Amino acid sequence: MKVVITGNPGTGKHSCAKFISEKLPNSEIIDINSVVLNKSTYLTSRVGVAKEIDIRKLKSFMIKKIKQSKNLVFVGHLAPYVLTAKGINLVVVLRRSPYHLEEVFRQRKYTPHQSKDNIAAEILGITFYDSLKTFGKRRVVELDVTGRTPQSIATEIISLLQKKSNNQTGFVDWLSTVYEKGDIQRFLEY
Repeated sequence: MKVVITGNPGTGKHSCAKFISEKLPNSEIIDINSVVLNKSTYLTSRVGVAKEIDIRKLKSFMIKKIKQSKNLVFVGHLAPYVLTAKGINLVVVLRRSPYHLEEVFRQRKYTPHQSKDNIAAEILGITFYDSLKTFGKRRVVELDVTGRTPQSIATEIISLLQKKSNNQTGFVDWLSTVYEKGDIQRFLEY
């Protein structure tokens, strides 16, 4: 089984992946961010510009990993950009309330700009949309993880992998929630 755990920062991807790996026999976690940081060949730099990820090289590495291993848990917000649908059984996009993300980012000491960017991406469902585009609707599930433990999320994901649970896509709508509470400008105005 090959499962992808993705979502915006602060949704609990890494904690959840750890528990999934424990429940999925002989599985390996591929932390996409760690791969990028530990293998400098995936970073390029332009004169006067910060380092950028070489998506083509990273995608090639990920395809090789998929072919070589039986049980993999890919984790990271870059998944829709560096993986392909081939060989992937399930893609889970973790979604968390923007109100809860505010507190997570405060604890992580994100700058106001970082917080606003990430919260806006969550409200607009950017990672979910990009995952649908890359992996297709049959493979993608979104889970509202607000107020849930990583263990309970992992248990649900294992059930999805074993087809014991059937979850819908496209049901998390933070934009309507934020609009109804009158907080559109709070989160989306720059």
